[in-house]
Amino acid sequence: MRRQVKQIHVGIILASSLLSGVAMASSQVSGVTVTQLSMYSSPTGNDGVVVYFSPGNALYIDFSYTTQPDGKALYASLLAAELAGKAVTFGVSGCGTSNQFPTIYRIDVVI
Repeated sequence: MRRQVKQIHVGIILASSLLSGVAMASSQVSGVTVTQLSMYSSPTGNDGVVVYFSPGNALYIDFSYTTQPDGKALYASLLAAELAGKAVTFGVSGCGTSNQFPTIYRIDVVI
């Protein structure tokens, strides 16, 4: 019994360390104003939008992203926020467009 409990604790610690590594790869870009949107299409089919925001940074919305909210839903949310004149906060992780820009996986509209 004691050995099983010890194994469970080791498993939980190992799982926690693996999950914490995943969380460290994600970050947030808060309360920004978008200055430009550029549609991007590549020969490999990785279509999306490069989102430029002040002060001179860029992120990427990948249209091939299928986890909900997918890339097209993220883009629609961004357009709605821009039309309403709202600032946005992005959740970003990894890189798209040949590892040039961090990829957006979440958009929060600042109300």
